[in-house]
Amino acid sequence: MKRARLIMNPVSGGEKPNPMKLPEIVAALEAANIRADLTFTAPDQSPTQIARQAVEEGYEMIVVSGGDGTVSEVAKGLIYASVPLGIIPIGTYNNIARSLDLPTDLKAACQVLAQGHVKSIDVGQANNEHYFFEVAGVGLDAALFPFGEAIKGGQWERFLQAAQLAMTYKPQQIRIMLDRPILQAKVQSESRLPFLRRSMLTKTRSRRELRFSVLLVVIANSPYYGAGFTVAPDACMDDGLLTVSVFRGFSKWQLLRHFWAISKGKYHYSPKIETYHVAELQVTAPHTHMPVHVDGHRIGELPVTFKVLQRALNVLVPVG
Repeated sequence: MKRARLIMNPVSGGEKPNPMKLPEIVAALEAANIRADLTFTAPDQSPTQIARQAVEEGYEMIVVSGGDGTVSEVAKGLIYASVPLGIIPIGTYNNIARSLDLPTDLKAACQVLAQGHVKSIDVGQANNEHYFFEVAGVGLDAALFPFGEAIKGGQWERFLQAAQLAMTYKPQQIRIMLDRPILQAKVQSESRLPFLRRSMLTKTRSRRELRFSVLLVVIANSPYYGAGFTVAPDACMDDGLLTVSVFRGFSKWQLLRHFWAISKGKYHYSPKIETYHVAELQVTAPHTHMPVHVDGHRIGELPVTFKVLQRALNVLVPVG
């Protein structure tokens, strides 16, 4: 039998508390020929520390059972480790599992742990310190995330405060420095610039600096984040690049309608969203304070440098 450390969050999303699911999870693991030693997450020891210790103890795989928050915290302890991460997704949205095409059925997920293959995926990093696996954001969504977490935790009175903030938030001037020329980074840039004269294209080819007035900028390592939003449908977790989406020229209602549509699985191309693929970028706001989050955790304000750590995490995924 394969030997695994099972790290479980007792309060992840779902209809039943996770300890009630434990016998079912253990049975499914044993049926997949995996012997798991269980550790529950606790305030006095982070999931990251538990994962690092499990690597030192010689486990063949580290299995996390929980939602995106728990998966991310465990994954931080396995960056650049040879031991693979296995995911049993039992959270509310399971964005990371969805991005990796992992099944949400318990037995099927355990079969992936036994029969799947190891895939090396990218990890995002902000200021050489903060890791993210889904999405980082600058601007309005970073300002609203604390309210969203409070509302998710049952503090419904914060909803009105969030609505007031959203309606009064104004577009901000930002500067983005890319690690490559704009026309190389921009998705389908050549086909969208037919109006530029050849001389203008020549001048533009070497430019790496963007200046915008925006409500938000999304830096995605994976297609989904938050409440299952398909915020970056062309983002890929193993292409060695971050997908940068700049929301410019949106009114508040247009932005609301856009996120309402993608929450329903209806993503529509908008000419007001400019998309770039880069390995590194720096975002600054010279005249204002703009908040920044990574995977829903606010880390401060601009300036921030984002980069991708290529193939830094080994994950068990389905074959084929």
